[in-house]
Formats: sequence, structure tokens, C-alpha cells
Amino acid sequence: MVVDAAPLLGRPVISTTEKKLGVVDRIVFDGIDAKIAGFQVNLAGVLKRFAALEMMEVISIERDQVVTDDGQTLSRDLKHFDELIKHWGTILNVYAKTESGRKIGRVVDVAVDDQTGYITRFYLRDFLRERIIPRRFLVSITPKTIIFKDVVAQPIFDSEAVAAEAVGVS
Repeated sequence: MVVDAAPLLGRPVISTTEKKLGVVDRIVFDGIDAKIAGFQVNLAGVLKRFAALEMMEVISIERDQVVTDDGQTLSRDLKHFDELIKHWGTILNVYAKTESGRKIGRVVDVAVDDQTGYITRFYLRDFLRERIIPRRFLVSITPKTIIFKDVVAQPIFDSEAVAAEAVGVS
């Protein structure tokens, strides 16, 4: 199943026994593989405390929650996540360009595979225009810019990309 990432922010992280462990505070991406590396979790409690939930510890990502085995899968060490954020940025709300430097909008959301965390599509918005760009057109991810192949800026791209997605061409 494919799930949109942005709506996960603020959603509960629960254990398999349905105990609420906290809420998703930040989605941490690995830019090399263009996938979710894990979630920064705001732990339940009066004071704000954070923990790291690595993607390998996630049992399922659902539209309204993230499920893990138990509280033992949460790590208080956020150094790895801090390094990923510093190196790759947040991906969400980052501007997108083509290889030749043409601005094509801002990434407002991404669709991810719920089992692997791989990004399958990027949702972009530019003023009143919204568009979807499949992963296969991704060139690179930097902290401030997501770069796509130049073909995404061609006028016919959107209709061809939608048609290819419908028939499952990658």
C-alpha cells in the first residue's frame, strides 16, 4: 500500500498491544535511497522528550498511525537522525528544480511504500498548479533542493506521466 507522508505528522505511534508511545514529530528521510529512514517521536508526557524510531523497527505505516513492536524499539539517541537531516534536509516543503535549473514548485508531500518506506511519488505545488512526479524522474536530493530530470518541465510530461502510472510503467 502507498501512503502519503505529510499526514503522518502528529499521528500516534503505537505498539502492537495498542499502547500509545508518542506522536510523529518529524519524518526523517535518507536521500541516497529516497526513502524514510525513520520517525522522530515526541514521547507521551508533560515535557517534550524525543526518541528515534528507525524504519527497520516499524511494523506498519498506516494512514492514521505508525505501529512498532513496543517501547523498546524507540531510541533516545537522535544523532543519526540529526546527521541525516543535516545532509539531506527535510524533503517536505523543499523547492524542486530540473537538472537545468528551472524551478518547478515546492514538494508538499510524498507518497511512500508502507512496507519499505521508499518514496514512490513526489507531490509538487507551484502557485495554483499541483502536479505529481514519479520517483523514476528523481535525479538527486539536497538539503535545499530536489532535482528532477529536465523532461518533467516539458508541457506534455504531466499527461504522459499519469498515463504511464495508470498502466504501471516504471
